[in-house]
Amino acid sequence: MSGGSFVGLILLSMAWLFFALGAVTNFSVLRRAMKAKEGERVPSGIPFLPGVVGSLAAFFTLPALAARGLQLPWPWLWILLPLLLDVHCIGGVVLLLFSTRTKHDGAG
Repeated sequence: MSGGSFVGLILLSMAWLFFALGAVTNFSVLRRAMKAKEGERVPSGIPFLPGVVGSLAAFFTLPALAARGLQLPWPWLWILLPLLLDVHCIGGVVLLLFSTRTKHDGAG
C-alpha cells in the first residue's frame, strides 16, 4: 500500500466515523428536543455536515470498492442514503412531515 492510498484510507475512515457519530448526535438532540417541555433549553446538533460528509465518503468509497471487484447496484442511492439518514438533512424533513407531535403556541 502506498502512502497516498494509506492517507486516503485514513481520510475515508475519518469521514465515515464523523458521519456515524454526527448522525447519532443529531438524532439524540432531536429526541431530546421532542421530549422537552415548553421553554426548556435543548442543545443544538451539528447542522447538516454529517449527512454531507457521509455522502462524500460514499462517493469516494464506491470507486474503491469497484476497483476491488465489488459492484453495488444503484450507486446514487448509496450516495444519497447518508443524506436521508441524517435528521438535519432530508431525513429531518421526512420526520417532520410524519411527526405526530405538534408544538403548542402557549395559548390557552
